[in-house]
Amino acid sequence: MTQAFQSPGFAALAADRAVETRLVEERWQAVAWDLRTGRRRVVTDRPEGVHLSEIEPDGDAIWWFDADSAGEGRWRREPFTGGAGGEALHGVPRGRAYGVAFDRTGALAAVAVGVDGDSHCYVGPPAGEARPIGSAPGYLSLADLSPDGRLLALGGRPDGDDAVVLWPTDAEESPRADGPLRLAGHGRLRLWPIEFNPLAAAEPELLLVVEEDERYTVATWRAGAGLRGYPGLSFDSQISAGWYRGPREVLIQHERAGRSRLLLADLGPPAAPAGADELPCPVREISTPGGTIHDLSCAPDGTLHCVWSRESTPPRPLVLRPDAEAADQPDPDGGDLSRSRRWTPRPYGRIHSFVSTPAGPGPWPTLFLVHGGPATHDRDSYDPRVNVLVDHGYAVVRTNYRGSTGYGARWQHEYGHRVGLAQIEDLAAVRAELVADGTALAERTGLCGFSWGGYLTLLAMGAQPRLWSLGMAAQPIADYPAAYRTTTPALRELDRQLFGGTPDEVPERYRAADPRSYVHQVRSPVLLVASRTDERCPPEQVARYAADLRRLTVPHELLWVDGGHYSRRTADHRSVLAAMVRFAGQAWSAPLPRAPRGDRPEGSVQPMEGGEQP
Repeated sequence: MTQAFQSPGFAALAADRAVETRLVEERWQAVAWDLRTGRRRVVTDRPEGVHLSEIEPDGDAIWWFDADSAGEGRWRREPFTGGAGGEALHGVPRGRAYGVAFDRTGALAAVAVGVDGDSHCYVGPPAGEARPIGSAPGYLSLADLSPDGRLLALGGRPDGDDAVVLWPTDAEESPRADGPLRLAGHGRLRLWPIEFNPLAAAEPELLLVVEEDERYTVATWRAGAGLRGYPGLSFDSQISAGWYRGPREVLIQHERAGRSRLLLADLGPPAAPAGADELPCPVREISTPGGTIHDLSCAPDGTLHCVWSRESTPPRPLVLRPDAEAADQPDPDGGDLSRSRRWTPRPYGRIHSFVSTPAGPGPWPTLFLVHGGPATHDRDSYDPRVNVLVDHGYAVVRTNYRGSTGYGARWQHEYGHRVGLAQIEDLAAVRAELVADGTALAERTGLCGFSWGGYLTLLAMGAQPRLWSLGMAAQPIADYPAAYRTTTPALRELDRQLFGGTPDEVPERYRAADPRSYVHQVRSPVLLVASRTDERCPPEQVARYAADLRRLTVPHELLWVDGGHYSRRTADHRSVLAAMVRFAGQAWSAPLPRAPRGDRPEGSVQPMEGGEQP
């Protein structure tokens, strides 16, 4: 889904200054926003667009990441009111943006960049010379710099030894003998560093989210006190959190079954007496309209600036005041869509889907719009692709298969390293239900996915060939072992978590999850969309899959596009969707064979066809 804007970033010490990343002439650009006058000034004019922008705490300057289509570049800086700009920190090598942060005043900045598979940290005064702090192999993201500028918080693999890395800014370029302090996750314990308390009067206090025993809990860390959880702030599905205005207030966003809610909690005194961890924290829910909060930021005056939508309403800005009794309830847009939510029971749980159909009676030709990730989920939110496809006569299904967030730790993690296989079993189960109840035409059910959703599309087309009569995959993983070896360090780390190792360590798991293992079974038309500058799902492995289809004489099309893995130009997204509409229309243009009402292809309810077990 493409929004026209993101929530603004506010200058902590200049209440009338903010930066936005907005669509300007169909490209994302950094925009300086003067709240006092209401004037907005477009800071950047990059042909590829800009995805990352920040503002210094004093509001003096805007930072933005100048990246190429492969995602590599440098941070640049320009005065808020305009004028000559330049490198934000001198001496930082070109690489991937792994995070940026400032101290309390903005006198010191920190950045993390990925270069040749390693993560490197630097600090320095804005527009000045950067000083290297340290480096580590693999992917570490910079969460924050402490208000006093003395400590960096970085996040690695949530269940690994580097789940949280706390690095003093006076460290040498190579780690000291004692090294940075590390908070380790393990097994069922996962840790995510969020940010330092900006109002902590003494030593730095870090806010975290902890996942343990199938619960997601707010926690803090302080030197000497260690890690402290707050059982009263424990949830059954994913949360995000951030410090609010008061010295111990925390804002929590809870995601559950495709909807968002906001809560405000008071953690109480930092030096709690013995047994205080068991005491409940005062919590109140902030009134929000039903739907999804896509992005959220807090202004210095305490108002919350959100990007909000629901299925029938496109994304729009929503300003909330936590002390207000009720939020405005935006009126839903009209339309000719019939929308429903389905829960498909299975022995391991219920599969949640959002189903949109044209007006009138079914059954309809049906496309599963498969989300990527896998650690995300489809929501009660507006997706323009759904409207376009329904307008062309298709029922559209968005299924939150196992591995999706928003349904708890067990749903996200516990499918036995059967990567891809568990997910397409869920898609098949939902398909069977929709065919049985007259929503979907059995002979006209297909898959459409982007990124990891494109991967699942290709896997299902080969592993379940009798179920799917069309597959359209944009920027997909088509050859999993090859993609692992050539993708970004962050995605290699994700794959190691999903599979429990590398292709060399657990080759049978990668082989069972690889679309090329099943390509000889593909029998229906396939559209492949790829970019030659895609750093996440590299183009060579997609080209090899297309060559396999050509050798097997499977009807297919390979469409090359610009923009890398995810183009910053909205016109590129529209052209890909138009190509998919055209391809589906051509593939399903032949009249259906006459069959008794309710007939379904043999094996339509089977979760896999061959090669099911790794």
